[in-house]
Amino acid sequence: MLNYIWAGLIIISVVFALWQDGTDFKDHRFRNGEALTVQIDGLPPGYADQLDPDPVDVTVKIDPTDYLSFFDPTGTQGLAGDSEESANVQAELQAFFSQPLPATLLTTAGGRELQLAVPDALPAPLDVIYDATKNDNDLLPTYMDGWIQNDAHPSQATASIKFGHTGFVNVKVVTETMFKQAGNAVTFAIGLMGVIALWMGLMKIAEDAGLIAVFVKIVRPVLGPLFPQIPKDHPALGLIAVNLAANMLALGNAATPLGIKAMESLQELNKEKDTATDSMVMLLAMNTASVQLLPPVTLIAIMGLAATELFIPIFLVTLVSLGVAITSAKLLGKMKTFKKTDPMRPNNPNAQKGGDA
Repeated sequence: MLNYIWAGLIIISVVFALWQDGTDFKDHRFRNGEALTVQIDGLPPGYADQLDPDPVDVTVKIDPTDYLSFFDPTGTQGLAGDSEESANVQAELQAFFSQPLPATLLTTAGGRELQLAVPDALPAPLDVIYDATKNDNDLLPTYMDGWIQNDAHPSQATASIKFGHTGFVNVKVVTETMFKQAGNAVTFAIGLMGVIALWMGLMKIAEDAGLIAVFVKIVRPVLGPLFPQIPKDHPALGLIAVNLAANMLALGNAATPLGIKAMESLQELNKEKDTATDSMVMLLAMNTASVQLLPPVTLIAIMGLAATELFIPIFLVTLVSLGVAITSAKLLGKMKTFKKTDPMRPNNPNAQKGGDA
């Protein structure tokens, strides 16, 4: 079922990304193929007469008014021209383009190219164009469609530049995220294998040494009423207790394999292998709402020692959630609808012989 859920979320994400990209194409948001007028300063003497000049460091001045009329960032964001939000966007553009951008002017096989060195924060939609077309040096390449040198100031020129083709931005983001998370899942799974092997091995040693049997006798008075379907002195009760203890102590890496081992032990008692028993449901509910005696490791990593200040709130909230989980599992288990599907019910016609795994 979980696979279907993930597949559905991925399909929805791709469809939404395609719809958003289609809207960008319809609105001509990135002005692919169109030229923006800019001013270049810092040209060396005689540069215009050179057929194959060396790269030159220059500065590029973009008029905020030209940028607004070219990209229309307020219109693409659905902002009214006289709204406060639109005024804020225009003010940000005025501030951003108040200083010229450093750039490199060079000649390539395709013609003259102007590579802009851009700051971290770019105005929309230039930020998207930069992320989609930036080169290996983190520069924004633009292609000169023509330029006119200023006769009065030979170091200056007015140029028309085109940005690289930008499209299917959202689909690319979704695709890259899917592959990245798939890689993270593999890395996590490999790391978890070692942890599971360690704790499973320790539990096997404890079981063979008789420690689990001793632990069962200790926890039976407390956990017995919550798991009445588990036979007396069955090791599943001890495994459940160890799993819950690991959860209470916020030992997430230990609690996962211990919970798997406890579920495997409960599955051995299950008379209908494709249906969860009341004990399985109770264990899952208690794991989901486990009492925390210590702040989670993630919280400690973020807050440091200050995480201990949250001990009482965390304890009270998890205590209430555990009570609600146990009560809900017990009440639902007594409902007729669920009782008739309980694998451990008497005279179950679907029971597998002996309840073996």
